[in-house]
Amino acid sequence: MVLKTELCRFSGAKIYPGKGIRFVRGDSQVFLFANSKCKRYFHNRLKPSKLTWTAMYRKQHKKDIAQEAVKKRRRAAKKPYSRSIVGATLEVIQKKRAEKPEVRDANREAALRCVFVFCLCILCLDSALTLEDKVQL
Repeated sequence: MVLKTELCRFSGAKIYPGKGIRFVRGDSQVFLFANSKCKRYFHNRLKPSKLTWTAMYRKQHKKDIAQEAVKKRRRAAKKPYSRSIVGATLEVIQKKRAEKPEVRDANREAALRCVFVFCLCILCLDSALTLEDKVQL
């Protein structure tokens, strides 16, 4: 069986059902106190942050951290983002990503053809091979 506990408006202590003192102010605001000591201090207008035994004081002065519900902090997931590389700006990289596969394949073929022609030119400069040998390569 679960009992619904409430908190004292002055000390912050737990108040179990059937216990505590309920005070209703003229403006219909309800205050629940753990005992007559809390009620007396409240009516004498003492601040709970000045009394060392209240939960408010302990929270303000960073006492009792072990009992305080400390949430585990989650690290924000790192979002991937694009940035330029030394050889290419961000716009060039995004343009290459956006181009269609057919265009990409055509560009690759053209680049390979250029490399092939360059290799043939180097081989032509080499006098040891004949023209027929060079074409077969």
